[in-house]
Amino acid sequence: MHLSLGLVTAMTIRKSIALAKAAEDVGYHRIWAGEDIFHREIFTYLSVLALNTKSIGLGTGITSTYVRNLPVLANSSKALSELSSDRFILGLGVGGLPEVEKLTGARPKNVVKTLEETALLLKEKRGIKIYMGVRGPRMLELAGRVADGVILSGPRGYIEKAIEIVDGASNGRRVEKVLWNAFYLGENPRLVSKITSVMMESMPTFARRYMDPAGAEDELCITGSLEHVKEEITGYEKQGIDELVIGPPYGENPIEVIKEMEVR
Repeated sequence: MHLSLGLVTAMTIRKSIALAKAAEDVGYHRIWAGEDIFHREIFTYLSVLALNTKSIGLGTGITSTYVRNLPVLANSSKALSELSSDRFILGLGVGGLPEVEKLTGARPKNVVKTLEETALLLKEKRGIKIYMGVRGPRMLELAGRVADGVILSGPRGYIEKAIEIVDGASNGRRVEKVLWNAFYLGENPRLVSKITSVMMESMPTFARRYMDPAGAEDELCITGSLEHVKEEITGYEKQGIDELVIGPPYGENPIEVIKEMEVR
């Protein structure tokens, strides 16, 4: 299994550069940047990281098809691919519906059709590699049919079902499975509880069916001692996950956490 670093655009550029360099130094596979649409612009953000790294992969994890139109997505992706010497992957999804509606003034409609058309055009016309950050069954089927990879998040039972749906729709293609759940190395019950509550609020009904709320923290956050965390990661690898995203939060000292999570 590959280990990758997760960042969010709410983090300062200076901090992100330091974390990205640390991850590259110890052999992490990729940097995924989650876009907070009320903070830094994600293509600019990743461009800075591309210029401050040499070999580590870079990806949007994710950006919304409702925040940028097709020409902007295509041109931004091609420019970032060129800038990074083809290290870039475009992670696409709908994004948080309330946030998208607040930013654009309109609630997203026809989400499956819009994501499919956007992904197909970007792949066919521009040769852009697409990973989809999706959750519901129809979206997971779409990822299986169209995407190069899928970014998953949620309880174990849901992850198992999601992989089944993606593989069932893939027609024999290999679709990479990326898991991005919360991660905290060490003990911080208050923070873990807070993170879990936020994840629960945004979890769709389909995913909730596969989780006992009483065990939410264990299901949604990879946390505890180094030994325990590595056991958790091994479990996800056996489940079919190809790449696991570490962060954020990371632990008391994020740089040290990145180094401790040795790359196999």
